[in-house]
Amino acid sequence: MARDPGLNTITTEASAGAPAGGVPSAWDSLATPSNDDLIGGAVSLWPPGAAFGTPDGQAMSLSSLLAGFTRVLISPWEWLYARAFKLVSESTVFGVEEMLADWEIEYGLPDACAADEESVAARLRALEAKLMAVAIVTPSDFIRLAASYGFTITIEEPAIFECGFSECGGEHTVGNVRQEVYWLVTVTDLAVDYFRAGESECGYDPLFSYGDAERLLCLLRQHSPAWAIPVLGN
Repeated sequence: MARDPGLNTITTEASAGAPAGGVPSAWDSLATPSNDDLIGGAVSLWPPGAAFGTPDGQAMSLSSLLAGFTRVLISPWEWLYARAFKLVSESTVFGVEEMLADWEIEYGLPDACAADEESVAARLRALEAKLMAVAIVTPSDFIRLAASYGFTITIEEPAIFECGFSECGGEHTVGNVRQEVYWLVTVTDLAVDYFRAGESECGYDPLFSYGDAERLLCLLRQHSPAWAIPVLGN
């Protein structure tokens, strides 16, 4: 975004993120088979002949004793096929369930910005965000990151007064040029909890708290590029 000679740069629109939609679920007729699904193929593995109930190439009757015995033999395969397909689904973030803890260890979750006692759904969202993350460099990228956690923000980039460029009466303030590394983050509908006399405890409760916005600020600082320092604005 081009610099304005009199105003600070304010960004309100999010950048485009990683493609969404996940991957197709791995499923077919053997994903969760029943004994009836397997018996037809299983009885065909017996040798042909009258001794096995298939004289003259006839199909074995599924009501025969041998077919019943075959049902017993293949019953463990019902579980095996179901577990094998469950393992396939666990191989992508969009099917993670039983192996969530292992995925979190692999990707360093929960991190310092994680909320306490998160639900499984929240943990899965955090894991998906970690895997599907794209570079967070511009203010628009920050807005996209905040939106993925349910926050609506704007980012203001302050500009220090510059002779020959800035306008008198504009928003540019006099100061050190290093102050331009700060990005002022304004959260829409931000609730602030203040210290209350008679209710709050000295030495324990802060004078004010931004609640969930503290976590947002942690996330922004965690992902911010080296040349930017995000801080909460007014």
